Parts: sequence; structure tokens; C-alpha cells
Amino acid sequence: MQVPLITWGGDIATILANGNNKNTAAGSIFAKQNLQLKLTRIDDFKQQVEAYMQGETPYLRGTMGMVNMAAELLNNDPRTKPIIIYQMTWSNGGDCLVAKSGIKSAKDLKGKTIALQAYGPHVDYLAKLLRDAGLKMSDVNIKWVKDLTGTDNTPAEALNTKDVDAAMVIIPDGLMLTSNGSVGTGSEGSIKGAKIMLSTKSANRIIADVYAVRSDYFAAHKKEVQNFVHGLLLAEQDVKALFKGKQARLADYKKTVTAAAEILLDSAAATADAEACTGTVNMLAFRAM
Repeated sequence: MQVPLITWGGDIATILANGNNKNTAAGSIFAKQNLQLKLTRIDDFKQQVEAYMQGETPYLRGTMGMVNMAAELLNNDPRTKPIIIYQMTWSNGGDCLVAKSGIKSAKDLKGKTIALQAYGPHVDYLAKLLRDAGLKMSDVNIKWVKDLTGTDNTPAEALNTKDVDAAMVIIPDGLMLTSNGSVGTGSEGSIKGAKIMLSTKSANRIIADVYAVRSDYFAAHKKEVQNFVHGLLLAEQDVKALFKGKQARLADYKKTVTAAAEILLDSAAATADAEACTGTVNMLAFRAM
């Protein structure tokens, strides 16, 4: 069974539940729930929806905003109508707006060009930032890009071009663009003068990350879906305990963070970025069943 992930700190719980592997490992939380899953990172939500509609996976992984944007298509067939089964996190500083020098507030974005992933997690957040500044989406120019991170067609890469003034990015890219959250120096991937202008640290109830399942699959495999959710609940508790007591469980901590770096960021060496992602999510305080 294929289960999608996206590049987000909350997805580390799904990875841990799967035994820190793409394919369910023996003895893992999901294995104990009688599940055999293949975790696949798909940051392109359009691609996720296509796989979901074609029955390649019964699950969608995105934000509530992303699912809502696809609602008309998803609800067109009662079989594919999504049921939200689990909220993983709220973003708590993991998403941000990086702006070039000269842009000091959201009001200064009027008439500017902002890079934004199409169908991605930041569409609602940008709309909220603009609305709070008395602006509308039509007051800015949107540079739509295909990918969220890690390719040449991302908001972070678009910000390197002269015609883009700001970008909505996840925090690892935000830190890179701004010389670790300060002011970009122009070296090591940063943009000279760039700053993190706003982040979900000050708007931590905007981006809700969720899993949804097809209605027909839920009806036919309710127990499996319940086991999946139960596994996520158990893994979330374990992740919280692991990060809180990492010195006492250092080997386990390193194994999980390394697995997250490899699966979410395509490099087992990117553990600092994986830790940065995980430190900026607010996992919900559910009690496992």
C-alpha cells in the first residue's frame, strides 16, 4: 500500500512508525498494526491527486488548504470524496515568507512578484498575510512554480531571479536564503539582503497538515484505516518523547533523524535541516487508543 509523504517535520512520525524505512520494517509500529506500507514523498499535490483518483493510493497527504483546493474534483465522484482521518500538526514557524531588501512589511508587497508553489501548502497562508495587510491576491503578481523544495523549479530558486521579490518557502529553505535566519550575505545559497519577514511562528493556527482517505476505501477497509491512524498516534507520542529525551536515547534519535533526512530531503547527511523542520511543528496532544 502506497502512502504519500510531503517534506514536512510532522512526517517524521510516519517515518518512525514505519521503522525508519520507506517500506514497513519488521517490528515497527505499523507492522504491529498489521500494515505493510510503502512511503513515497510526493510534494507535487497535483501528482498526489492523480494517483489518488486513479486508485494507486487511497490516501492524500497535504494541508487542509490543499485538500480544499481540490475539493471540486475530489467530490465529483462519491467514491473519491475525501474523509479527513488525522490531523498531524499545526505549522509553528516551519513556513515563512522571505523577502528581498526594500520590503519591510506585508503592505510593501503590493505590486511585487511572489514565488509560490502551485497547489502547495502556502496558498492559504499567503492569502491570509495579504488580507491582514489590507491586500488581495490580485494586488500582487504570483510566480507559480511546480515544486516545493529541492529542485530548480521551487520558490527558493525563483527568488534568485531578478523579477521575483519574495517567496513562500519551508523553513530549511528560508534559513538558507537568509544566512541562517539573519540577513542574506549572498554566499552559501543565500540572497544578499534577504530576510524572513513573516513566519507561522506568529500565525500558528493557519496551516493544518492532515491525512485524508477515499470514501470507498474507508467503507471497505475501515479497520486498516483505524490501524493506520492508531499507528500515527503511537508514533507521534514516541517522536515527542524521543526529541525530549534525545540524550538518553541518542542512538534511536540519530537513526530517526537520519532516516527523515534521507526520505524527506534526499540526503542522509541533511540531519540539521530535518531537525529544523521537526522543531517548527506543533504536534497535537492526542492520547493513543
